[in-house]
Order: sequence, then structure tokens, then C-alpha cells
Amino acid sequence: MATKNNRIRILYAGDSWLTAATWSAGSSFSYDFRGTSVEYSAEKILEEWRRNPRYEVTYMAGWDVVSKFPETTEALGRHDVLILSDLDSDSIVLYPNDRATRVPMGPNRLKVIRDYVRRGGALLMIGGYFSFVGRQNAGNYRGTPVEEVLPVNCLAVNDDRVEAPEGVQAKALDQKHPILRGIRFGPELMFSGYNRVKAKRNAKVLAVIKETGDPLIAVGRYGKGRTMVFTSDIAPHWGAGFQTWSLAARFLDQTLEWLAAR
Repeated sequence: MATKNNRIRILYAGDSWLTAATWSAGSSFSYDFRGTSVEYSAEKILEEWRRNPRYEVTYMAGWDVVSKFPETTEALGRHDVLILSDLDSDSIVLYPNDRATRVPMGPNRLKVIRDYVRRGGALLMIGGYFSFVGRQNAGNYRGTPVEEVLPVNCLAVNDDRVEAPEGVQAKALDQKHPILRGIRFGPELMFSGYNRVKAKRNAKVLAVIKETGDPLIAVGRYGKGRTMVFTSDIAPHWGAGFQTWSLAARFLDQTLEWLAAR
């Protein structure tokens, strides 16, 4: 998928939260609601990419995906790299209420993602409560066309999270791969958790969680496209340490270049 001026076009979907600060009810007719906040947890990284002339970034909050996510392979193909982070599969496969009573509602956008990668697009799934299986199956990607594309399989469990408040570290297995060129993992980089997955036979595992050996970074090919998983997070809370890591920008740049085949 060629890009004008060789810019890498990124569609980043997810990593968004709406928090209600105070909610109380005294009866069916008496309630009090005070304060809300909207958080885009990857905003620090997105701002760095927006300042970089090499990138063209489109961001889509989780609550906008259901109505705005591309419905055709051609529309999704306007982006070189699709990033799904903390975004449940239901938000992609379902449609807004005004289309919910139609049959058909519209294209299966999980299949659209699969076809986009098959034709040469790139997909990166980043871990979180709504990624892979997720928290109490909130991600729900097991058995979907997106799992078919990924270099890993989701586990047959109800919850694939590993919470690690004590911190876990990364261990590189292949530092010759372009994504890890010049990258060194050490105590400076720690994660507060990750999703457990199982690497597929044709996948290449580039890094694991040092303490458990579970995959952290895995890459693969699907049709003409490239896929990658990062089973922890690049944003808080699991990725709070990633955002202060001195090599974070270099790692992400090399990740995007490999995914986009630059």
C-alpha cells in the first residue's frame, strides 16, 4: 500500500476512557451526578507522532469506533498501519442503534480487517483490558477473523490478564530483527501487567516477559500484510513505565517502519 511522500499513515483506535467522578441516587427520582473526565491514555505518544513529518495519524476514540470505523477494505486501505489498543471486538463488529434493527446491519468489519491485512495492510494489537481475551472476556477476539490474522492465538479462558503491581521486565530473543535493532531491555523498562497469549507456529517471538516466558512481542505475515502483537501496553496503567523509557520513541519508530514495510 503505497503512501504519498513515503509517509506512514496510521489509524489508532482505542485507549480512551470516560470516567464519572461522582454518582449517587437517593430514589428513582432523586440522583446526583457530578463531574466527568475524558482520558486518551496514549495522547503523549500520539502527539509525538503528529509532530513527526514521517507520520500521518488518525485517532479514533473507542466510543467512536462503532459508528466511524471503516466499513470496506478500500476505506481501511487508506491507512498503512492499523493499531488496536484496549478496544473490544464488539465495538468493531456491531453498529449504532439506528442500524441495529436492520438485517443486514452492514459489513462485518472484523472480516474487513482480515482482508485489509491479506491485501497488504498492517495490524498491531496492543494489550489491555479490552484486547485479546481481556478482562472477563471483554476483548472477545478469540475465534474472530482478527485472531486469524494475528501471530498469536487467544487463550481459551475467561480472563487472560496477568496483573503485576510489583513490575515485570522484558527479555529480547531476537535483537537482529529490525524492530529491536539497537534496543536494549533492562530494569529501566518495567510493566504492570500483560495479556497471556500463545504464539502460532509460524510466528516469530521477538521478546518475552522475563519472569514467565510469556510472549511480549510477536510478529507474523498474513497474505501480503504484516502483523504484530505487544501484549503489555504503551500507555498507563500497564505501560506507565514504557512512557518514561528512554528508548520508547526509537522502538515505536522501528515498529511502524517494519509494519509499513519501509
